[in-house]
Order: sequence, then structure tokens, then C-alpha cells
Amino acid sequence: MIQLENVTKYYGERLIFRDVSFKIFDGEKVGIVGKNGAGKSTLIKIMTGAEPFEAGTIGGLRAEDIGCVEQTPKFTAATLLNEMLTVEGVEKFQARKILFGLGFSEAELDKNPNHFSGGESAKISLAKALLNEPRILILDEPTNHLDIYSIEFLEEFVKNYRGTVIAVTHDRHFLQNCVEKILDMENFRATLYPGNYEKFVRLKRERHEAELKAYEKQQIEIAKLEEFVRRNKAGVKAKQARGRQTLLDRMQRLEKPPSNETANIRLGDAAESANRVLILEKIFFKNIIKDFSAEIFKGEKIGLIGRNGVGKSTLLKIIVGELKADSGEIKIGNRVKIGYLSQGHEELNENRTPLEELNYEFGLTEGQARSELARLNLFAQVVEKPIADLSGGEKTRVALTKLILTGANFLILDEPTNHLDLPAREAIEAALNDFDGTILIVTHDRYLLDKVTSRIIEFVEREKGYGKRDKSKPQPLKPQSSKLKPNTQALDKIEAQIKMAEMELKMIEHEINSAVEPDKLTELAAAHVAKLAEIDEFYLRWEELQC
Repeated sequence: MIQLENVTKYYGERLIFRDVSFKIFDGEKVGIVGKNGAGKSTLIKIMTGAEPFEAGTIGGLRAEDIGCVEQTPKFTAATLLNEMLTVEGVEKFQARKILFGLGFSEAELDKNPNHFSGGESAKISLAKALLNEPRILILDEPTNHLDIYSIEFLEEFVKNYRGTVIAVTHDRHFLQNCVEKILDMENFRATLYPGNYEKFVRLKRERHEAELKAYEKQQIEIAKLEEFVRRNKAGVKAKQARGRQTLLDRMQRLEKPPSNETANIRLGDAAESANRVLILEKIFFKNIIKDFSAEIFKGEKIGLIGRNGVGKSTLLKIIVGELKADSGEIKIGNRVKIGYLSQGHEELNENRTPLEELNYEFGLTEGQARSELARLNLFAQVVEKPIADLSGGEKTRVALTKLILTGANFLILDEPTNHLDLPAREAIEAALNDFDGTILIVTHDRYLLDKVTSRIIEFVEREKGYGKRDKSKPQPLKPQSSKLKPNTQALDKIEAQIKMAEMELKMIEHEINSAVEPDKLTELAAAHVAKLAEIDEFYLRWEELQC
């Protein structure tokens, strides 16, 4: 069991959190959440021994029992596969299974691990942590840099993990499906809630309401006592007044609970446009996108998904004109005004401050610009800094402010919830749900996809590049509801099961290619036959649902 009692942390004179106390029992899966800057990563560093703390005690955490994903990993082996084999006791087939599950290809197994990008290095570090199988696995934003398929693999791994898992994450789908407790860090304290994400949201709201009610009741009582003392300091009731003052002096004052209000994001009413908002016909681009065609209708909210590197962001840049397709045709409907949010925030001039950016782009006065930025919780010194010095989440908020001011009726969004904490993600989700225009969104945020989109277009690998698979029929006559019909939900579930089973089949095939022992080959052959039968059954159910 892990136990923290009254742990307090300062950086200089700045309080990070105080009196943090909780227990985590062996085998539990726990998520840690909170706004950016609430101290989540600091708490993890304290638990792993990487940071000192000013007060309190920690028990049940031995360094040899902890596995933690490094933020700046160092690799020593010549190849990716050999780097995995530096983990003591790991066999080659185990390493390959984890690497394939996290999206690495056969060819990448022979690549030097130090030659991967930052995001891929984080995935390598995650793979090594999973291979170690420590008693306590600590993950800091584990779904960052992963595509949807790799996230699904990670979720299954965590759910079946025999040890304790502690994950700092803003991924609501992960919190909904993989954890049984959530530690909420807010207002310099930490509260442990039982249950998954949706239960946490409900319990936190109920707790806040109860605390606010108790605070307001005490404030009324304090006001009555103070008024009695003020009016009766002298006179026949002076003794009673002194008694009331004693009560006031001894009273343990309740803190006012922090406000639950989030950023008020409203995208505005979308202007009328043609019924066919966008038509893509046989788009080709280098060796990335080949023969891609699609139609998007007014009011649709469409998610565009696929593995990392298949060209999702590239397609968005082709649509908005930042890149030119080698061939094919793009038709934008009449009266369609596009608003584009890029993943890398290229639409922002990083040499300007947010105030200067809004003045230059929209002619807003300083007061008007401050008001618009405040709607997304950008205040004071932040709006006076160069955009280059802002955090990823702050840059996203500035870009969203610009997007709102464009008055666009067709929003093209590339990973809009990247770097954002839970309250900001919920605010964006609500804004997109309320928007009556058209949306095309690339995201790995599955909770956002579930709540907002009415249709999914999936990039799928084909013999000559990547094409698409459309997961539902367009309904062009009216804006789509964010709630899917039961049969669509069943289809989505069975398609997810098919994808997972096909990925597991691919892993078995990779293991067969590398296995040499006869007993192992026999075992894998039986597993291969069973998995093919399972996939056939899934497809039969999928065909029944189509009828």
C-alpha cells in the first residue's frame, strides 16, 4: 500500500500543495487530474524520489518497485529492438509485441533509438516501462504522442496489468475506462474520489455544492454573531457579547470552495452556406495521400482519424491551401468561410503578444482584446508576453480566440485539445456541440470524438498509400445530433473490436516470423487460427448490424 500523509511542497515561497494525504492499495489503477500548474507532475516526482518536500511522510514506495516513463530518456543500444532487450529478463517476442502495439513498424526495429523524434522517444520510454512490469507503474501523460490505435493497446495493457498503476492524464476516455479512483488536485490540496471519470465529475459537483452550502451557512452565522457583538459591546448584554466574541475567535473558519466555472467559449451562430460544404475528388499528394475522395455537408461534425504519419494534418493543409495537391480537385461550397486551427499554431505570429496579435488581425483595441482573451482564461501578464514564450495550452487558447473572431461557418481543427487541462477540454467540447456550423476535426481525443462527432472518416492503409473508410452515411439536410443512434454505437463498438483483433493478429504473425522453438510455433499457430475465427465472427456481427 502507498500512503501519503500531510505532504506539503513549496518552490521557494510559492506554495504548490499542502497537507496532501491519500492511500493507494496494491493493484489499484488511479488517475491524477487537475488544472495545468496544480502540481500533478511535481507530486509524481516527489513519489519517485526525484523531488524533496517540506513536510509530511510517504510510505510504501521503494525505488526498486517503481517504473516511471522518463521525460528525457537516454538510449544506449544500437537498435530499437536491442534497446528493449536491455530490460532484464525480457524476451524478443515480448519486446516486439509491445513495440508493434505502440505503433512501431518492422523496419523501425533496426533503427537507432536515438534517431527517433521527441514524441517517438517518449513512446520508446513508455515501451520500456511496460516491459519492466514493476510493482508500481507511474505514467505521466501516457497517451501523449500516441495515435488512437496505440492508445487502445495501452488501455488494454493497463486494464490487465497486475500491479498498481498511477497515471497523470487529461485523457478522459482513459480515465473513464482504465482507472477506479481519481485524485483531483485543486486549490493547493488533493481529494481522492472513487470511480471512473464520469463518476468523478458527479461526485466532485456534489461535493462542491455541499461545501459551498456549508460555507454560506457559516458565513450567515458569522455575520449574525459579529452584528450581535457590534451592537452589544457596552450595555446590559456586554457579557453575552463577549461570549459571542469568544465563539467567533474559536470558530474554525471554512474556506470558500473554488469556483467550478470554466472558460465561456461560444463560437457564435454560423452563417448560411451551401449544402455541400466541401468536395474532395481523387486527391494525390506525394507518397502520403493517394486517391482520397470525400464529401462534407452543411451541419456535419466529422472526425478524421488514422495512424500517426498517414497524412491527416497534411490533408487539412491541402484543404486550406497551405499545401498544393499533386492532382485531384477541391471544391469549397458557396458562402463557406473556413476557420483553421493548426496543430503547430502556425497561424500565430510568435513575435507578437496576444494583445498585439488581435489588434493586428482584427483591429481590436487593448480593452477589447483583453476582454476576448479573458473569455478563454487568458489574463494579466500572459497576454503581454510574446506568444513564443507561452505554454502549448496558452497558445491554443490564443488561436481559439482568433478562430472565434473570424466568424467562420466551417471549422477545420487539428488536435484542438492538445496541451489543455480537463476544464478547458470540457469547455471546447461544449462549444463545438453548441456550434450550428460544420466541423472537420483531427484528434486523438476519443472522448471528444464520442461527444461531438456524427461521422468518422478513417485513413486506412492500402497497397499504394492511404485511402479512407467512412463509418456512417452523411445526413446533409440538417445539423447532426452529438448523440449517436444505438445501431451506430453498436457498429462503432464492433469496428473497434475488429481493429483490436486485427492488430493482435498482426502481432501473432510477427511472433511467428521470429519464433524458432517448435513448441512456441505450435502455440502461435493455434493462437493464429483462433484469432482468425474471432475476426470472422466479428465481421458476421458487423454485417448483421448493417442490415
